[in-house]
Amino acid sequence: MPSTLAWIASARLEEVVGKLQVARNLIIEGCDRNPKSEDLWLESVRLHPPDTAKAIVAAAVRSLPNSVRIWMKAAELEEDLKAKKKVFRKALEQIPTSVRLWKAAVELEEPEDARILLTRAVECCSTSTELWLALARLETYENARRVLNRAREHIPTERQIWISAARLEETRGQSDMVDRIIERAITSLKANMVEINREHWLKDAVDAEKANCKLTSQAIISHVLGIGVEEEDRKHTWMEDAESFVAQEAYECARAVFAHALLVFPTKKGIWFAAAHFERNHGTTESYDQLLQKAVEKCPKAETLWLMYAKSKWLAGDVKASREILARAFQNNPNSEEIWMAAVKLESENNEFQRARKLLEKAREIAPSPRIYLKSV
Repeated sequence: MPSTLAWIASARLEEVVGKLQVARNLIIEGCDRNPKSEDLWLESVRLHPPDTAKAIVAAAVRSLPNSVRIWMKAAELEEDLKAKKKVFRKALEQIPTSVRLWKAAVELEEPEDARILLTRAVECCSTSTELWLALARLETYENARRVLNRAREHIPTERQIWISAARLEETRGQSDMVDRIIERAITSLKANMVEINREHWLKDAVDAEKANCKLTSQAIISHVLGIGVEEEDRKHTWMEDAESFVAQEAYECARAVFAHALLVFPTKKGIWFAAAHFERNHGTTESYDQLLQKAVEKCPKAETLWLMYAKSKWLAGDVKASREILARAFQNNPNSEEIWMAAVKLESENNEFQRARKLLEKAREIAPSPRIYLKSV
């Protein structure tokens, strides 16, 4: 007896040379001889006009009542919405464990009917993360929490359920719950022998940010960033992570990376510079200034950070604040030519020539250099 592929190949050859009826006759014969072949039935449906195709798919369903593909094709052939729904109802009576059929059936329903259908779906397909999450999205806050808790019981190895729970709490303003949920997620998944795939979780953080769940993305990053990274590689790896997030326009994720890196390395000037550069390009004047304020507290000998901070205040028109910042910079870096020159420039740019002259006098005493003497001329 010719194989399934042989029947299909023969029919397609006749179709290609324009002998469509011969092709149809061949494929019908193939179905008669191989009534348990999904591929032959589906090929027969393809070769026939819609009305005939419906009769063929009905025969196919009788021969293969547990074929998801054939039931899907039967629904596809129906143009009327009610008729499509009826096909899916029959299909699900026959194959209640098919996630694909449940998803297709749910897509045809309005939210309330979809919710009712999904409630039944998760009973029949209790290990389908997709169906549980779809149900949670359609439920009220309290019910969604219950749904996600039940989902965790059925699928204790699925991170997306935990992340959805964190996002749910964030959208309801329960910000204190978010970090706790992500922390528990990592602990629970490890206890269930699940490998914490850093790359997958960082992608989840980006997805959370895109869904306006900033706290969830921050929590993910703070708990996952160090996983699988050698101690000596942390700084380099984390700066690469921040760059990657910026390239994806996931700015909250990048900000969270810098925040975590600075917790671990609070006195690393390079990280403060990178974080400041990020805030200048992607943050606000306020976030930039706040970061520099912390930076000079942690790295008081980093004159460039002081100069960036003073310049930011000056550009914002706050000469007094800029002057105060430079005064603090002097206390920590009394011999810095750059800070002296910046202070002189600040006063001269604001027509405070007397102040500028006094500063130059002091500079010649404390930090004499050719540049300072040249500026004094």
